[in-house]
Amino acid sequence: MSRARTRRTRAAAVSLAALLPLGLAACGSFGGGDDSAEGSSDGTITFWQYYGDEEMPTGAPLYDVLEKYDDQNDDVEVDIRFIPFEDFNRTLTQAAASGELPDVALINAFDTQNMAEAGVIEDISDRVEEWGEQDAYFPTGWETTQVDGATYGVPHLADAYAVYYNKDLLKQADVQPPKTWAEMEQTAAKLAGDGKYGLALSGIEGAEGATGLIIRTLADGGTIEKFGDDGGTAALESFQSMVDDGGLSKGFLTWNEEDAKNQFATGEAAMMINSATYVSILRDENPELNWGVALLPKDQTRETFLSAENLTIGEGSGDPDAAWDLISYLQKPDVLADYLPARNKLPARDDVPGTDDDPVRKVFADQLQEAWAPEGDLATHSNEAFTILQEALQATISGASDPADAAETAQSDIDEALSAS
Repeated sequence: MSRARTRRTRAAAVSLAALLPLGLAACGSFGGGDDSAEGSSDGTITFWQYYGDEEMPTGAPLYDVLEKYDDQNDDVEVDIRFIPFEDFNRTLTQAAASGELPDVALINAFDTQNMAEAGVIEDISDRVEEWGEQDAYFPTGWETTQVDGATYGVPHLADAYAVYYNKDLLKQADVQPPKTWAEMEQTAAKLAGDGKYGLALSGIEGAEGATGLIIRTLADGGTIEKFGDDGGTAALESFQSMVDDGGLSKGFLTWNEEDAKNQFATGEAAMMINSATYVSILRDENPELNWGVALLPKDQTRETFLSAENLTIGEGSGDPDAAWDLISYLQKPDVLADYLPARNKLPARDDVPGTDDDPVRKVFADQLQEAWAPEGDLATHSNEAFTILQEALQATISGASDPADAAETAQSDIDEALSAS
């Protein structure tokens, strides 16, 4: 039986308890599970997500795959609720306080530890152990589901960063995609001229603008927790060098990832560092553009920043068996093979058919073998720490600070942020 898509329109209940900070709320007694709670065993699986609504390109594929599950299971109905990203964690926290958590929550992978420690999501170790498919997942993605030796989620999908390059422009300049960061600096400078640049990437204010700096720091063997050491300074010097040599526009400090894509798509930049999100977009919007993708430059490492979400079960779900059945359905390789191209993302596991058939997506899949994600206190405070990194980048490129001083200031601010745990 085919059913219409369901969308939750009721606003989340808010109580005084719901306004408690996440950690404080965890100290109290809350969570779903009573018969009056939404998501109780009534044939409805409540599913909360921040991808988008059914009219949005980022949301529609999820609605489609959940509708397929609906159609195959007459005894259940999936009730999808879209909550914008900026409101998602707060809404989950409020729902926990009022005992109205969803059966399934699709959360940012970096928030898994925080949500687990606050009692918002359930320990699903026993279900995962019986399932037995955890070894199919890329290690970095799977590690985001682990909290104190227990499993609190299943990776849903992943995204990685790599180097897009314009084949025609590189051929004209007689250069190859760079394999090291020294080569990146030289190649970007050689490709620049006549108001055009060699490289584009996001450096915009906020956490997004720190992605390139994080990748560059990791390549040099540095860490975010110890950004003030040599790795952070070297990364800032590298970006300063590319701007000074004309290989990278100073304007990248105002570009988000969509802006970087536009610079590349219009030929204003010959290369860009961006995520797999733009593979289908470039193919659809710029079919004449002759481009390829290469792995990130490698010095000590070539780790990509991992962007990912985890499927979790809300603490006290009224029907955790149904929630788990839905989660395991969404992670079937054949289901992912149909869903991921439409969602424009990569599989979090290595056994999804068709991934290697597309040479461009295969590069991103290979890049995922070397991925990095924040852990522990850094995961909890990742948004704050990454924003601090972007501020160091801003200070360096604007000339307000030299790289060493900017790295030192960032280190002090990161230490303060992490000590708040």
